[in-house]
Amino acid sequence: MAGAGKTIILIAHERKLPELIKLMRSQRHVFEAYRLLATSETGEAIERELGLEATHLFSGRKGGEIQLCGLVCTNTVRAVYFIRDAENPAFDEPDIAPFYRACDLNNVPLATNMVSAVALTYWLGRKLQTNEGGKGGEEAACV
Repeated sequence: MAGAGKTIILIAHERKLPELIKLMRSQRHVFEAYRLLATSETGEAIERELGLEATHLFSGRKGGEIQLCGLVCTNTVRAVYFIRDAENPAFDEPDIAPFYRACDLNNVPLATNMVSAVALTYWLGRKLQTNEGGKGGEEAACV
């Protein structure tokens, strides 16, 4: 299960966490195929609400997003979900700015809202099909 490109990072601002959990519940088959890394708050919610195993690092308030951001540069992360509350950010919520740079430099897709999260989940599901002997050819030539 784990390995190069088989890890997803999941972070959600507190008010957006229920939306991320709802997406994960509806597309469980995609998320259970990957190693899940999260800040402690997001990881605890994933385990509690979905029963999926998630490795939690530090909380966002203690720099967990910095730990996770560093992992993007290791070439083992397939995608990052950093679901933000752009309308009502709390002063102590993790900063997304380092993720923009790390993901851009390492060609890792980054979802920051629910529309991009749904699209990213669809893409991850297609990558699973391709890797399991589904469609190849054109799909495999793309990212």
